[in-house]
Amino acid sequence: MVVALAAYLVFLLTFGHFQVNGDSLVYFNLMRRFFGEHPDSAFAYQFGSDLWNWPFFLVGRGLAAIFGLEPKTFHVSFEELAMTVSANAALLATMYLGWRLLRRLDLPRSPAVLFLTVFGSPLFYYTVFDPAAKHAVDTLVITASVLLTLDILEGPGRDWHAAALGALAGVSLNIRYVNVAFFLAIGCALALRRGRAFAIAAITALAVGPAIFALPALRGISYFVPSYFPKSQAVGPTALGVHPIVGGVSNPLNGFDPTIPLKMLFSEHRGLFLWTPLTALALIGYGLFLHRSRDPDRRAFLWTLAAAALSLLLAHTIWGQWDGGFAFSQRFLTSLFPLFLIGVAELRRGYGRLMYPSLCVCAAWALMVAFVHDVGYDYISERDGIYRVASVIGSDHHNLRHEVALRAERRWSYALALLRGRDPQHVHGG
Repeated sequence: MVVALAAYLVFLLTFGHFQVNGDSLVYFNLMRRFFGEHPDSAFAYQFGSDLWNWPFFLVGRGLAAIFGLEPKTFHVSFEELAMTVSANAALLATMYLGWRLLRRLDLPRSPAVLFLTVFGSPLFYYTVFDPAAKHAVDTLVITASVLLTLDILEGPGRDWHAAALGALAGVSLNIRYVNVAFFLAIGCALALRRGRAFAIAAITALAVGPAIFALPALRGISYFVPSYFPKSQAVGPTALGVHPIVGGVSNPLNGFDPTIPLKMLFSEHRGLFLWTPLTALALIGYGLFLHRSRDPDRRAFLWTLAAAALSLLLAHTIWGQWDGGFAFSQRFLTSLFPLFLIGVAELRRGYGRLMYPSLCVCAAWALMVAFVHDVGYDYISERDGIYRVASVIGSDHHNLRHEVALRAERRWSYALALLRGRDPQHVHGG
């Protein structure tokens, strides 16, 4: 595990992004405004991930006070650097909780299982190439909730497990409003099998959720997108992925489309199974594990997680912006990482090392697509699908391999210049 983590750290330092832009500015600027700064705009919209980011942000702010807001050696502020650290801390916490989940389920939990699932799902993209987004924190909260649900349904669950689950539900609903569908499914299972735990979790969620939602109001921060929202922070009016009801449309069913779940999974535009095919294998593995399990409480947990995942998927039928704009794979399903992890672990258990070649090919495919998506290509557009991306992978014209190698060379040349005490200003590696 130490070797795997070290390899991941090298990969992050080589290709990771450290600048906040795009949608991430919404949550970043809210945090800046909450702590007394005055960004161009700040409004409260699905900001729950900031609760995790706050300690890291404040450390970055403290370093900025000592060394300057924008140190010349990094080309980005310490506050922005803190967001990358925060996302990767969330990834490490998620992997630890995932390891505990697999241990509870008596499934393989090797570094290969954990990291192949990370790199075979959209999660790695949102810790390396877009770490300031909220998906790493969203995945951490959902993974912790899944582990607590297992503790309650399979036992021995205690009252504090239910209270913690309710608190996480309150946080999660402030990260993404649509997560209510995920926790409603869990709530139904608890109500049927663990009435006391359901009551404690529901009361806690009803207390924590509104309390978090009210925090921006304490600082006089609006909950609506300002009319002067800077174009520098968004390519177009829908670039933020703002829910229609927030954007001023009175009908919340404005984007209703019953085919959206199929598009989210199978569409070449942003289909989860085409952009990150390991998730399709993981779903098969999850089904096999469910079929193999005989303990009633364990089967109840597995059916609950499956129902919660399906509810989250179906809830997107009312949201016209299902593709997430210029996103990698299906970013709105990133938080289903624990389901994918269980499925991959079951495939490893059932078929042994014979599964590794297929899993590695899937992870390598996702990584190549991520590089194409990040590096870009001629006439790139958010309308492009996986076929357009795949054509770039094999095209000598775009010379993707050369560009990736050049980025790595520049990043490490920059780092070596810093280590040697030289002025890195003329090195293009920041």
